Amino acid sequence: MKVVKHGNKFRIDYRCPNYPKLIHESYDSQEEADLRLAQIKLEKKRGTLLPPPELVDPDVNHDLISETMTVSQLMEEYVNLYGLSHWSESTLSCNQHRIKDYILPYIGDLPIKMLTTRRLELFYQKLLTEPAVKTKGHEHEEKTITPSVIEKVHSIIRGAMNQAIRWDYYKGNNPAMNVELPKYKKAKRKAWSDQEAHEAVDLCADPILRLCLFLALGCSMRVGEILALTWDCVHIDEELVERDEAFLYVEKELRRCQKSSLEQLRSKGRDEVFLTFPEIKKTGCTTSLVLKTPKTESSVRTIYLPFTVVEMLRDTKSRQDDIKADLQGEYQDFNLVVAQDNGRPFEEHTIAKKIKALIEEFHLTPVVFHSLRHSSTSMKLKISGGDVKTVQKDTGHSQSRMVMDVYSHSFDEDRKHLARKMDEHFFSPLQQTKKEEAPAQPPMNESMLKLMQMLQESPEKAASLMLLLGLN
Repeated sequence: MKVVKHGNKFRIDYRCPNYPKLIHESYDSQEEADLRLAQIKLEKKRGTLLPPPELVDPDVNHDLISETMTVSQLMEEYVNLYGLSHWSESTLSCNQHRIKDYILPYIGDLPIKMLTTRRLELFYQKLLTEPAVKTKGHEHEEKTITPSVIEKVHSIIRGAMNQAIRWDYYKGNNPAMNVELPKYKKAKRKAWSDQEAHEAVDLCADPILRLCLFLALGCSMRVGEILALTWDCVHIDEELVERDEAFLYVEKELRRCQKSSLEQLRSKGRDEVFLTFPEIKKTGCTTSLVLKTPKTESSVRTIYLPFTVVEMLRDTKSRQDDIKADLQGEYQDFNLVVAQDNGRPFEEHTIAKKIKALIEEFHLTPVVFHSLRHSSTSMKLKISGGDVKTVQKDTGHSQSRMVMDVYSHSFDEDRKHLARKMDEHFFSPLQQTKKEEAPAQPPMNESMLKLMQMLQESPEKAASLMLLLGLN
């Protein structure tokens, strides 16, 4: 075994135990090749020599894979075999970003057999001091990786290691299961109370934002669902309205998706896109604006409409028809309920700017648009007397605990009202019982009244009487 010059490269040929093929490695310089040759000889002498991980076929060389597989290789298989079959486009995009920027640069070359609970905890502590990857629009910010990002990174590693165990790549228990993550306090999302929401709707003069407020508060819809709503899913015929059965059907959401993620899912028949909107920017765009299926199966739902929302939808349809008549062929008709004057869709960031402007103009409690869904859920729970299952049908959550634990909010006025109700229904009867059970004072007869009067008029007689009775 020696270094041989082969063209402009320096090559080493060697064999590994339990690996049938001759291994070839090439290096750009004699020095690199000599260092690698020394390493091979040392590992061979110690009995630790293994073939390069990329050469080991999991199916052909099954005994070697648990010794050689690296975190990088596992992540690639995890995405291709599991992620593309189970993740949505947004989850796929986010997870690939976290793998690329926060996992591979730090532990990508580490063999998975060397992953331990302690090593993972040290890795997460290190991430806390590392700079976060700057995203578009935030290039000026200097931030370190946050505990919430680390929590998501950990979720990826834990899931990947579960698959490694299932695929027989890793022997033993998942080291990620017992990791203690960096602690942080999750900020509770602010939401408007009934009164604040009512005030915001009254003050809003923007017809688009007002419609979005009505749909978010009255129908508990997500902003992506509102912006994706089409008129064929809105059923407000007079006959339905008279029977209190007017409804809309939520079956899609509007999202801006990474083209690469869509292509990956499309190759598996899982892109689930209804419509891709024509691009305004012709070149260099890495994303597409699409109408796609909602995030979960339970998000596909029927929502019955309050009459006020029906009226708002009718006014919107009439206004749109007038715009179409004026613009004629210039109107891009995608059949959207919430549409720009040219027919194209609004995006989430535009609605976010609109509600921010409303809040700043009238000094309202600062919230984001998604907070309206929290307000709506809280109001419906209160109005329904805590009928979680009915409210869950409107919100489209797969688990009722999400309605109770995450989306319901208690407000000070509601809690004061609850305290008053406790007095009325619980404590007041106790006070009444206490009064009824108190021993009645015996009535004074005429002689006792005269004695009391005499004692008050002649205090010296009262002192003598008390001395006589032994009460002094």
